[in-house]
Amino acid sequence: MSVEKNSSQVLIVDDSKVIRRAATKILENEFDIVEAEDGEYAWDEIKSNKNISVVFSDLGMPNMDGYELLEKIRNSDDPMIANMPVIIITGAEESEGAREEVFEQGATDFISKPFDSLSLKSRASAHINYRNEVKSLEKRAGIDKLTGLSTEVAFKQQGEQALAYAIRHCADITVVRFDIDGFAELFVKHGKEIAEQILTKVASFISDAMRTEDTAARLGVARFALLLPSADIEGAAVVVNRICQRVAKLKLKLGDEVFHIRFSTGTTTPELDDENISFNDLLEQAEQSLKEASEQGGEKIVSHQAVKEAVQDKGAGNIDISIDQLLDSLAGQKEEIDNAQLISAMRKILPLMVQADKNLKLGLKKVVLHLKNRLKT
Repeated sequence: MSVEKNSSQVLIVDDSKVIRRAATKILENEFDIVEAEDGEYAWDEIKSNKNISVVFSDLGMPNMDGYELLEKIRNSDDPMIANMPVIIITGAEESEGAREEVFEQGATDFISKPFDSLSLKSRASAHINYRNEVKSLEKRAGIDKLTGLSTEVAFKQQGEQALAYAIRHCADITVVRFDIDGFAELFVKHGKEIAEQILTKVASFISDAMRTEDTAARLGVARFALLLPSADIEGAAVVVNRICQRVAKLKLKLGDEVFHIRFSTGTTTPELDDENISFNDLLEQAEQSLKEASEQGGEKIVSHQAVKEAVQDKGAGNIDISIDQLLDSLAGQKEEIDNAQLISAMRKILPLMVQADKNLKLGLKKVVLHLKNRLKT
């Protein structure tokens, strides 16, 4: 199987410009080549460039050597990076013991200096082709045949990985559930063929409107879900509104009747200070919000956080407190400040903390998440 140029990129990592240029000259007619002069540059490139499919790396380099680079790749949170083929370029100075160590650490293959063009090309082609075939099989295995979206199993697997990453890196994540309003009645009245046409069209609207990094799935007959990594409540609202607006424009003429497609939508953007939360918990939160949207008459978007805050505010008996008065009390020790006043004051300044952290890069995200959770209890 030939490799189409530009479909995959090869990363050459070596502190010797001569070696990098020699490898590039051999491979550049068949592959896109990216060069890095040490492991640090290579690791930054691997994290930011999703097109890299195979790495050729020297062992002895400044800043970050080949051992450290290989360790970072194999221990990555991203499974695509963790499983990336890494071919170690070994020189005469490397002992057999060094090669065994790197192999045990997870090296995919070895090539010795000075390398010939046939060996370099064959290894690059073999590993890229194998990787692409595995990715293709995995993708097809997790795709719903009718809509082309992810299956429920694949969606949950992707969701668990995204949630683990979000918890570890204190990143945002949003899960969305869509249902087509009145779909059951439409199915009974007009039959399977019409129903499937609607599902296919709706799925295409979801795919077209979502971001590259998002994952959409069909969980049931007319049950759709969306995973939005790194999306906060505001960012998720942009994506969800865009999808709902596009779906709302879909009109189907069925005999004398015109059918307007409408979504009920439930979302959740959790505060991830609870490391025991599971992706199934997030799906359940989105389901609860979806149920609320349906009970409101359909064609609604309901956030789990909005419902939760409304319930808490209703029973919390919040006190309208002046921050200036509290500061005066602290400065003059005029009167004792009780916990209810402190809670009310902290709730008032939290939005300022969020904005300050966002604008000034203060590194307060974990603190803010913890405070939000504690102040709602």
